[in-house]
Amino acid sequence: MKKILIATDGSPGSMAAVEEGVRLAKTLGAGVTFVAVAHAPLPLLGDPYYQRALSQNLAVMRTALAKATPYAKERHIQSETELLEGAPAQAILDLARSREVDLIVVGSRGLGAVKGALLGSVSLEIVHQADRPVLVARSIDQQRMGRSSRIAV
Repeated sequence: MKKILIATDGSPGSMAAVEEGVRLAKTLGAGVTFVAVAHAPLPLLGDPYYQRALSQNLAVMRTALAKATPYAKERHIQSETELLEGAPAQAILDLARSREVDLIVVGSRGLGAVKGALLGSVSLEIVHQADRPVLVARSIDQQRMGRSSRIAV
């Protein structure tokens, strides 16, 4: 395993993915690509609103990437970042294919089955559509509640 793609949005669940992905990269001698995806707002609301909302989303994702990169740097792991726009799950899957990564690491928001089904889940969509292994990392709080990290193949 030489290439690991780690998705982040700065949330506690995604930071668990950063930690777990970097730990695996160190163990396996792999490089990592951190990816953050700014979800584009609905264009129906007009250009000024759309541009402002997209700019805000991009700024949040830049911050998420800035929080992730020190984890790799501290462990002397080769890393790069990608900031994308679009539907998060699809953008992550497309990047994984184009970079030919060996593993995708994503976080879980820990919403549970009902809320996840109602609100949608990027990690669940990635697990179901991925053509390569996916590790869903859970935060310490989620692990204490009896939910551990899982790999879907």
